[in-house]
Amino acid sequence: MATNAETVAADGAAGARVGAAVVALFWAVLFFGIIDLMVAITPSVFPEFANYMVLETSWGLLYTCLIPMPLLAWAVRPVGWVGPQVLAIAGCVLVAGLAGFALGQVFVAVFMVAGSVSFPRMWRPPPTWAVPRSDPSSAWRAATTPVFWPVGAAVFFGLGMAAVHAWDVLGSVSEAEDDNTWGLMHGPMQAGFALAVPVAAGVAVLAMANAMGGWSFAVVPPAVSAIWFGVVSVRYPDLVGSPGEVGGVLAICWGGSVAALTWGTGWLRRRRASVPTS
Repeated sequence: MATNAETVAADGAAGARVGAAVVALFWAVLFFGIIDLMVAITPSVFPEFANYMVLETSWGLLYTCLIPMPLLAWAVRPVGWVGPQVLAIAGCVLVAGLAGFALGQVFVAVFMVAGSVSFPRMWRPPPTWAVPRSDPSSAWRAATTPVFWPVGAAVFFGLGMAAVHAWDVLGSVSEAEDDNTWGLMHGPMQAGFALAVPVAAGVAVLAMANAMGGWSFAVVPPAVSAIWFGVVSVRYPDLVGSPGEVGGVLAICWGGSVAALTWGTGWLRRRRASVPTS
């Protein structure tokens, strides 16, 4: 349920909402998000990408699921977690671009992905990630309350797996065996995708802990991305960029678990809040 402040902020935001939808479509269509996502779904249509299906899938999920879905969610219903989530994803793409010496990716992260949430209304009211510790809805209280620990542990476990995979991809995928789109190599982009999945889930957990409007959807893009990437990795364990069958299974299990834990924790939190104290 949206807060009063979020409802007020949504008033008169029609232009920004249309803009967010247009930007989402840019990523999914013109930036080849949907096309790359289809490579592993209909491989017979894209035989020239047979060796790149895992790399193409990570690009497709990043630019069809992780970035456009939050933007479309904001276009439908302006809520405060969308800006931070997309900005966090931009940060992951930036870090991977810097680590992989991919200057084009750095440009995309700073001026395009981060720019996707530059609509001023997307930051009104500002996200309440840090409020006084005495406030039971604060992020600090969430971090120190046992009910949030399982989902927090899941996020940190996912971040550890992602860091290992990103490091492996950056060190093992050469330009000779990589795919190139508009001068952007898919290896460093996949490293950014790997980091972005658990980071986006972490933002969703913070949104849930702060009872932000639409928090239950915030975990869907990273969870779906992890499960989808895991399925493709299990199906093609020997292709470039694949973490193998074991890594794919772990990604599938993590995606399902982080979604279930986020929703379950939010439900338990609401239930406890509705119980009158004596």
